[in-house]
Amino acid sequence: MLNHKAKGYRLATLLGLGLMTATWGNAASAGCSYTVTNSWGSGFTAAIRVTNDSTATINGWQVNWAYSKNTVSSAWNARLSGNYSASNIGWNGTLRPGQFAEFGVQGATNGGAVEVPQVTGAACGTAAVASSSIASSKAASVTSSSVASIANSVNIAGLATATTSYVSPWETIRAVNDNSNPANSNDKTAGAYGNWNNPNSIQWVQYDWPQNYALSSTQIYWFDDNGGVLTPTRAYLEYWNGSAWVNAGNVPLAKNAFNTLALNNVVTNRVRVSMLNTTQSTGILEWRVSGTAAGNVASSVSTSKSSTALSSSLRSSIASSIALSSSSARSSTPASSSSVRSSTPAVSSSSSSSAPSVAQCSAYDWPKYEPDLNYDFRTDFGQVDTSKFKVYNGCPASTIAGVKTKGRFAFIWGKNRNPSITDADIDRVLTNLNEDADYIHNVMGWPVDKLQAEGYFSNIYLYGSGLCTDSAANTERGGWQSGINGYPMVLLSYYPVVTPSERGGITHEFIHTIMATRGNKAAWFNEGGNTWLQMNLEASRTGNYGVGFLDATSFLAPHMPIENYSGWLQDGTFGGPNAEGVDRRVNGQQISTWREYLGGNQYNAAFPHFLGVHVSKGANAWIWAKGPHNHILRSLAGGVGEEQTQRMIMEFRARQAMVDFGPWSNAFKVPINNNWGRTINAERIDGGILQDPGAHRLTFYSATTQEGTTLVPSTTTLPGWSGANQIPLKVTGNKVRVSFQPIGQNMRVQLAYRAADGSAVYSKPVTSGEACLDLTKAPKNGVVVAVVSNVDHLYNGEETRTRKHDYRLQLLEGVTGTAPLYDKHYQ
Repeated sequence: MLNHKAKGYRLATLLGLGLMTATWGNAASAGCSYTVTNSWGSGFTAAIRVTNDSTATINGWQVNWAYSKNTVSSAWNARLSGNYSASNIGWNGTLRPGQFAEFGVQGATNGGAVEVPQVTGAACGTAAVASSSIASSKAASVTSSSVASIANSVNIAGLATATTSYVSPWETIRAVNDNSNPANSNDKTAGAYGNWNNPNSIQWVQYDWPQNYALSSTQIYWFDDNGGVLTPTRAYLEYWNGSAWVNAGNVPLAKNAFNTLALNNVVTNRVRVSMLNTTQSTGILEWRVSGTAAGNVASSVSTSKSSTALSSSLRSSIASSIALSSSSARSSTPASSSSVRSSTPAVSSSSSSSAPSVAQCSAYDWPKYEPDLNYDFRTDFGQVDTSKFKVYNGCPASTIAGVKTKGRFAFIWGKNRNPSITDADIDRVLTNLNEDADYIHNVMGWPVDKLQAEGYFSNIYLYGSGLCTDSAANTERGGWQSGINGYPMVLLSYYPVVTPSERGGITHEFIHTIMATRGNKAAWFNEGGNTWLQMNLEASRTGNYGVGFLDATSFLAPHMPIENYSGWLQDGTFGGPNAEGVDRRVNGQQISTWREYLGGNQYNAAFPHFLGVHVSKGANAWIWAKGPHNHILRSLAGGVGEEQTQRMIMEFRARQAMVDFGPWSNAFKVPINNNWGRTINAERIDGGILQDPGAHRLTFYSATTQEGTTLVPSTTTLPGWSGANQIPLKVTGNKVRVSFQPIGQNMRVQLAYRAADGSAVYSKPVTSGEACLDLTKAPKNGVVVAVVSNVDHLYNGEETRTRKHDYRLQLLEGVTGTAPLYDKHYQ
């Protein structure tokens, strides 16, 4: 790399997504909901969710809705037409049982109230009907569902036991289900639940009932004191299906109102609401749940559609009908535990105490990927005849003082060439470039750039020499891949030209011209994929498996996503695939956003190396040749499917925990060991506004606290999308068993360790419940690592970029506690 900050492709835009023809299987059905997520008088935004509630896969969907006065101006994650119809786009058309697709719309109220229309269509199990929009003065807190009604339901929150991740000592968890009716979001006359001081962290409140209920809806009144406790910026509700938490949808975020989410009559005895505010803490004044005892007819009890308070006689009749003891009818978290983080609710016995089969605990061998994506560019591209190349000036002849050609390249300079550059320097640059390019094309089989493909020399322009490419002084330093008239090319200042040690940097920029010719890929992969190719060039040519100093970043901060530019940002979020969230300004002044060392994460080649070693030798070439999307994981899902892509993420994270990368393993250990335990801080930008999150010490491993037998991860390093946590466990005996409780969506856990003989041993990955591994080989240093990964492979904007994924890990057998965080358990 010569100067990564100046690359024009860094902020590359997303590719347009192809549309899929909507088809519908006869056995499939879905539920559709419409949620107003924000409103501001003249406008609103809303989320429409299509959920596959059947046992068959849905291949393509279309929904319809209408308004009385409201209109839609834009939509995302769906194709919008008419007034109004929306259909899936290519990547979100296939919904397996239990999955959902959600898209957003923004619109105008046109002088009316925000409306909440019914969503209809085959995808909702309903036919298209005329508009039945419901105007509401509190529409920002209302959800409409085509498959669920809150009729015949009553508020059963008072019958639940309430627990929480944390409650401030001066607040009370008992406030959430005392059936109060707040006047506004800062009305604490009946008490309040708040979790100050836990800013920018996911906190939760949970209801447990002694029997199952069919839940039709939930209503939450957020606590907001305009200070340290604010309305969440994100909140979602989950229910327990007997073995795992299942996401039921996002809860609206309106102040001074009950926020309603339809629950489609899901049957459960446990629900949890998780909430996060990215700058402050969160709280609840009242949380109602509307439902009926599962299997009972409730019409004789109540026909009201509201969530109003239960009368005492009605409450007692419900309590007696389900034989509920008085001690549990309205109990909440005991006072002794209300001021500390309470333990996670017990995992059901079916997932924690049943004896696992031998197969579950045996060492796991990762299966091969089908297809294996082993693409060879030579299938489509042959060699070029360099003897017939012509010079493409690009700039007007009047600005060009000299051109020197050799082999595949032309070196072009203007009239202001820095006098320190000799002809011998130019000859050396051209000789080195030709040697590297010939190997890349002739031996490794990668195609040429656009200029060579059209019969021209690849151009190297001298930056600062008076050409049409720039207006810089001839003393400027740096080098970049850029473009001229649609052709990728290289810009070099005088410094790399006169400095022999810059050979690798110059080749790096030339490789960018090859990749730029192949099309638009996310900015992080333009860098990580580039360094991967250059490392393979050297390994193939010399037998030296060496990596760069930045290749340890993704190992030492595995909670960062795979598709990530500039690493773990100072505000606790992550840079997006194309540097989303990185370049931020306030009144024109830039904000310092990245952290020391991790700010160069895009240059790490760990994931491309994983693809090349564990998927196929040609998997990276497949991405450039056949990958249809800007985002790499999305492209991979198009090649091997969603399930295998999620498995690929889990395998990558588990092999990272063991530094299991075939011939590259020892190479990766060099920068890992050189930066192990290093303390990093916020990196300042000259003249920028510094955000200082405090110091962080680099390690593979995530801090946890133990509550009974349950490990609770630090919220600071919770994984982002496709990120992971590694928890080192001290073990004894011949078996390790843990129970995994995911809180975030799309989570996995896998056990892994280095055996005394040096081999890496893995358990079968699980989505929830028990993970088990026989210690047939003795673990080195008596440590087994629990690798918890999020396997979200689709980047869908700001919510994805800022979201953290929580979980709990219960210790069942063979674990005495956690091992030290700064010991190298991968050795």
